[in-house]
Amino acid sequence: MTHSAPEFKVLQSIAFLAVVLQSSLLYTMNQGHILLEQSLIMGMLFNLAKFSAPAFIFIVGFHLIRQYTKQMVYTEYIYEKTAHLLAPYFFWSVVYLLTTNQVVTVQSGIKSLLLGTAAPHLWYVIMMFQIHLLFPLLCTLFYWFKKRTQNQQDIYRYMAAFASIYFLLMWYSSHYIFNGEVLTQSTVLHYTDRSFFFYSFYFVMGGIAAVALQAWRLFVMKHIPLITILFFILFLFINYELFSFYGVDSIHLTVSTYLKPSMFLYIVCEILILYVLSIMIVQRRGALYKTLRFIGNYTYGAYLAHFFFLQLITKLLSLFTIQANTILYSLLLFLLTATFSIITMVICSTIPFHTWITGPSPTPVLKWPTLLPLLPLLRSKK
Repeated sequence: MTHSAPEFKVLQSIAFLAVVLQSSLLYTMNQGHILLEQSLIMGMLFNLAKFSAPAFIFIVGFHLIRQYTKQMVYTEYIYEKTAHLLAPYFFWSVVYLLTTNQVVTVQSGIKSLLLGTAAPHLWYVIMMFQIHLLFPLLCTLFYWFKKRTQNQQDIYRYMAAFASIYFLLMWYSSHYIFNGEVLTQSTVLHYTDRSFFFYSFYFVMGGIAAVALQAWRLFVMKHIPLITILFFILFLFINYELFSFYGVDSIHLTVSTYLKPSMFLYIVCEILILYVLSIMIVQRRGALYKTLRFIGNYTYGAYLAHFFFLQLITKLLSLFTIQANTILYSLLLFLLTATFSIITMVICSTIPFHTWITGPSPTPVLKWPTLLPLLPLLRSKK
């Protein structure tokens, strides 16, 4: 099924790289003592990479709806997803809990595992697994939709209706739950940022692409000029929101929350632009396509592990004076973290029971001729 839409594999790799870039920028910003002009650039880079988690949800929506068959047994499906997704999640969560500087009790450890708070990025797994639990219901809704979708006008109508409802949800979230500061006293509402319901539009968007792929491609291609214009307008606006919330002298990246109307519209535009870019990369079939397709095989495990390697690499980079230039430091941190995360997943994929560490990933055949080009690089580091 996925071979008919290879652009989703490319988009998946781009989204993973965006996650690592966000983590690198957020870590650097949290260190403080950053020049004003550098913090402004880093804030804009952070917003550029903000599409990552919604893009993953968009991709999951496409693959789940595309691969669904009525013969699928729900209990077997949940067992498979538990083994492929939750097992590596628990493994890396335990790694983060064991390596943290904070005191971890049994109660706090269990809470971290259930809420995805062992590391800043693990909330996504908790949210994503809700999709799999609701999978039969979601598929029923999408195949009802498919029977009533015959042309682009139907796509416009359904998308517009659900987008309006979701826009109101984002308005409510940004006015009554979180807008950069917590606005509610409700403990339950504090965790809406990891509820599937609050990210459902991106799943629906992926599902629509799955049930009407050709119509979806025509729709996106036809409207990409307008989408690009809207993207640049919204990019300026969300940066204004970021810089004006506390003032340019005190930029907090948490202000750029997913759950507000402006970010919702901005991310949709960015995903659509990157979707078209992914199609162009696939059509060229060059080195970039091959590299992103390779990375796409290991993104889940690398996603889980990347924050662990980011912490290790910050200790390595602390031996050098490169921290004076925070933008260069962030980009170098991003490149090294992404590289080490992917390489580690490739190596781990060669061992038995690797899915407990890497998640679903192919087992590569590592041969010495493949490694020979790396030897000069390894020698130069000694």
